[in-house]
Amino acid sequence: MLGYAFFRFGQRLAAAAQRIGKVVLRVNEAYTSKTASWTGEIKPIGGAKTITSGGVTLDRDLNGARGIFLRALVDTPSLRNTCACVGAC
Repeated sequence: MLGYAFFRFGQRLAAAAQRIGKVVLRVNEAYTSKTASWTGEIKPIGGAKTITSGGVTLDRDLNGARGIFLRALVDTPSLRNTCACVGAC
């Protein structure tokens, strides 16, 4: 996804976010579908649509999205303070 069209999309998204006072965070998505976001275990999922670890099974796309969100929290200290209670409060 690192072509020119994706680059332009990122520029447009950042400009639109800036207009409404929001911030776009760029997060490395490597291994987010293969890494169980609740255990950190990297699983060889191949063409499977789900990932299972520690008795929990989750759709690999949902797991990947959760992994990207968690990476954004780790990489951005201001988000850790704001979003620390997501799903728990």
